[in-house]
Amino acid sequence: MTSKGYILSPEAQNSLHQIQVYSMAHFGRKKTKYYLLKIQHRMQSLAENPLQGLLRKELHAGYYSSFIESHTIYYRIKPTHIEIIDVLHQSMEPSRHLDG
Repeated sequence: MTSKGYILSPEAQNSLHQIQVYSMAHFGRKKTKYYLLKIQHRMQSLAENPLQGLLRKELHAGYYSSFIESHTIYYRIKPTHIEIIDVLHQSMEPSRHLDG
């Protein structure tokens, strides 16, 4: 199963912005850019092969996740793309931050 791309939910957009702000303050521009590119590449890889993620049955139906360093990408598979639900730090409990 392949899809063409991904769409970021408003929550995912906000989380990526927060990751950028935090990373800039703590790690600088170069590391921030590198990290955000790694996340972007992982999202594209998931869009091209969405079943490579882990099905998260304990969350909402149809949710998948994929780890990338300190964060986890949560997404669901749609017929033509994947929807990135959110990008959470691994210390965050997903059931408290992901809506159904």
